[in-house]
Amino acid sequence: MSAVLAGSRVTLRPVTAADWAAIEDWWPEAAAAVRGVREPVAIDELSRMIDEAGGETLVIAMAGELAPIGLLVYRPAANGWLEVRFLALAKGLRGWGYGSEAVRLIEESGRAQRFVARVSAGNGLGLYFWLRMGYRPGELPWREREPEDKIAMMREQKE
Repeated sequence: MSAVLAGSRVTLRPVTAADWAAIEDWWPEAAAAVRGVREPVAIDELSRMIDEAGGETLVIAMAGELAPIGLLVYRPAANGWLEVRFLALAKGLRGWGYGSEAVRLIEESGRAQRFVARVSAGNGLGLYFWLRMGYRPGELPWREREPEDKIAMMREQKE
């Protein structure tokens, strides 16, 4: 996706070289929250986690702003599925609807009708987030099983 997706509260856009310094400020704590652990995740883990996730990395920014407040990594998967591989927001900006709007923008972009998010089993707030978004635990149709520390949360759009 090279185009920008704009909502009423957030904008999704490709990451630029200028974004990384700002991301480094909030990344260690946000990545720990995504993983469901207390210890901050070292900044040098950022590129490894993004590489492991695969797909396209987008900045989440507040509408009309440039500063990144979050990251969303997604990729098309088998049989018309879109897989959200990673979603993180800076501390203090969670729970205000920015992540929800970012997910809805990807869902409404027309890239797929079926969606799955990989959630760390230790991330209770993350599981609750995806449940509120209408996702339910399920089995991935293109893999035998999700790793033991991940839960596949799935949703299909109604026509």
